[in-house]
Order: sequence, then structure tokens, then C-alpha cells
Amino acid sequence: MDVLNISGRLGCVRTSRAAYLCALVSAVARASNGLRPGLFLLLIYAGGFMAWCAGSAKAQDTRREVNDYLRDTTVTGHGEMPDANPPSPWFIMPTLVNTYPRLQSEDLINNLYNPAMRLVAPGFRDVRTVGSLRDEHLLWVPTLSIGRIVSPHLALHLQFGGGVGKVRTKRQDTSLLLLPLYTDFEIYRSALYLGLCADIFPWGMPEQREYRGLGERLKNTKPFIGLRVTETRAGYRAKVKNSLTPHLRFLTLEMSDTWQFTSFNANIGADIPVNTRNAFSVNVGYNVSSKRGYDFDGATVTFGWKHYFK
Repeated sequence: MDVLNISGRLGCVRTSRAAYLCALVSAVARASNGLRPGLFLLLIYAGGFMAWCAGSAKAQDTRREVNDYLRDTTVTGHGEMPDANPPSPWFIMPTLVNTYPRLQSEDLINNLYNPAMRLVAPGFRDVRTVGSLRDEHLLWVPTLSIGRIVSPHLALHLQFGGGVGKVRTKRQDTSLLLLPLYTDFEIYRSALYLGLCADIFPWGMPEQREYRGLGERLKNTKPFIGLRVTETRAGYRAKVKNSLTPHLRFLTLEMSDTWQFTSFNANIGADIPVNTRNAFSVNVGYNVSSKRGYDFDGATVTFGWKHYFK
């Protein structure tokens, strides 16, 4: 009921789909209170534009333009007639994002904890952290997008995803007292986010048709510029236990915190056509966060599979 009330107050569209999008933007706006004004306004405008495209009467011309584009480009490329039933402008796109956040807060572990443990046990090896996974290119975040072709040069999509994971170091070293040093070090991190995305194709999108061979597919690859505004809720929990015997513990520490912030991502990429209803999408970009940029800012590499509905 709250969603219907919000959409009624906004009065921006008439359809249920568009009302839902407006309600979503309103909810994100409340959650974004106090964040950077520029990112906040961009989030509102992007959400309003998606709602307008989905449900307003003015979007009818845009739909006709997209339908004509799909019908004209849905050909086999080998002399056959265009498909009378071109793919829908709506698509779904599962993706994997390889992230490289800065994670400078973990410098305390490398600069203080690891050296202190080496004083107690000279053979102590550094504990593993989330930064260790990042440096080994192992931070992969699954996402899912639902979107629509707005024009031959623009696609909008709603993206949501996230990940949780734990890195634990549990081992035994020999201390200076010739007693075993038991280490149990654990870091748990989580991140869930919802984003509004726009992909701009300066030279148009790939033709939705059948292709023969890899060369023809690569020849028809189309580059794009991507813009993302996401609302993220992230958290962490760290537990540290060190002891010289199973019952003589000299260090016990537990910390945790959560944050909610807005991020902006700009990227460049390309859609590589596969066939009439599928394309492979890849992009490289950079995240800028409204809070704790020293932790969450960083490069991203995204691989996705775009599937158009019938």
C-alpha cells in the first residue's frame, strides 16, 4: 500500500510498472539523505527518466522508434527478409564484476598487527585479508540487470546484486618462548546494492540478427559509454584471537560496522553480438563513493550476457 501511496503522490506515470519505478526512486531518495547532492540529483533524474520511458504517453513515439529499429536490424545478414517478430526491447543481463577496491582500512593489519606478531613469533606469516583476494583477482560480485532499449543509441537498466564472504587465517607458529603461537584471524565483509544504469552507444547498438563465425561478430561489435548510480549497504566484522596455549589467550578482539552510501561508476565497454537475441557485454570502469572512498573507490571489470525477450 505504501508503494501505491508514494506513486500516487508523485503522479508521474499511470502504469503499474512506472508507479513501481517512481516508488523505488522515492525510497532511494529517503535512504540517500545527507549524501552528495550531485549524486542524489542524478539518481532522482535517472529514476524519473526510466519511469517516463516505461509508462508515459510521450514514450509511445520512442517505442515506435525502437520497434522500427529492431525490425530493421533483425535480419540474417545473408539476404533473407527481416524477422516479422523482432526481439522485445526488454532484456535481462546477468553479470560478474571483478572489483578492485582500495581497502586502505586494512593497512592497520599490515602495518601494526602483522609486525607485532612477528615480534612474538619471528616465523609468523602475514594473515590473509579481503585485500589478499583483491590482489589475487578473486573478488567477483554477481549482479543481475533488467533493462530496456530506449533508442538505437541508449539502453537503461536496473541493476541489483552483491556478495558476502569470509577470509580466515588459522594456523600455528613457534613463539620466542618456544611455545606455540595459535592464530585465528577472521574478516567477514558484505555488500548489497541497487543501481540505475545507462549505456550510451555513439555508433548504435549491434544488429540483432544471426552471425557466421567469430570474425563477423567482432566486426559488428559496438562500443558504449556506461554510467551507473548505485545505493550500497556494506558491512564488515573482524575477529582476532591469539594464544600461547589453548587456554592462555593474550589477544582477543572483535570489531564490526556497517555503512550506507551512494557510488558513481563511469565505464567504457562494448557489446559483442552472438545471435538474434543474445550479446556478450564487457566494460572497464571506476567507482567513486560518497563515503569511505579510501575503502570503496576502485577499478571494476564487468562481464555480462545480455538476453532479449521475445
